[in-house]
Amino acid sequence: MIRRTSNNYTLVNDCSKRLRILVLCSDDPQHHYLISELAARFDLVGAIIESGKDQHQRLWQKAKYIDWLYRYWHIKRQKLTGRSRYRCDYFSPLIRNISHINKIYVDWIGSQETVEAIRDFKPDITVVCGTMYIPKKVIHAADFMINVHGGYLPDYRGNHCIFFAYYKADYAKIAATLHVVSSELDGGEIIEIVKPPIYPHDNDDHLYCRALHLAMLRLFEIIEDFEAGSQSIQCYPQVGNGMMYWHRSRKPHHDFLLWLKKSLGLQQVPHIPVENFEQETIAQQVLEERLSCE
Repeated sequence: MIRRTSNNYTLVNDCSKRLRILVLCSDDPQHHYLISELAARFDLVGAIIESGKDQHQRLWQKAKYIDWLYRYWHIKRQKLTGRSRYRCDYFSPLIRNISHINKIYVDWIGSQETVEAIRDFKPDITVVCGTMYIPKKVIHAADFMINVHGGYLPDYRGNHCIFFAYYKADYAKIAATLHVVSSELDGGEIIEIVKPPIYPHDNDDHLYCRALHLAMLRLFEIIEDFEAGSQSIQCYPQVGNGMMYWHRSRKPHHDFLLWLKKSLGLQQVPHIPVENFEQETIAQQVLEERLSCE
């Protein structure tokens, strides 16, 4: 059992028992990596998966035709620019065998099917990454949920957050955030902001993959310490509203202008190291360098 006290969450049940972990995510390579690592490190009781295809289809079903069109554009853009391939090549070598994991596929993460599955799994901690908006009924069923958000909160909420920080040359706010899930989209209390090192050759997708990867590694450490009973999970409220970005916020001219500025040397990416950066293995750094040059 996990108890909320002031600005932290404390484990109050028998520390000799392993925590039951559940994950709610989509089906991209980074999500398969998350599932595989949670299964390897913890008692992962299951994975509830909302596919990218179903997310896209739901926009049409809800008559959000403009959002559907922009989602379609981004799917094509990622394939045409090699971003999908890069993301796959980055995470695929890190994915362990996940065939044995109890996976449930749902059309919508906010469905009653999700609620019932969560009640059956009885998780202590539910990890969220890459799903659509989580409604209150799902949050209440899971009780304690941690989201891995690809952006610096509270300044960058929603989608394409690292891209827009990169587009604005706001390099100090290129990060991923671990936060408690609340009924407000990306508005829950912050557990930790994880910044990746930045290199001059980086584009926004290099930084997205690296930031998300490091945030996941940090999440594993936090859960491991929490499960061992050595510390509580501390959090703090977000201050300020920041900017909310949607798929429709990133238009073709944003990518063109960014390409033009970089081609003309008007925007140069600085080298920003991260203190005590020891998360990535040498093999992963070599892989990144090879992929970024292709």
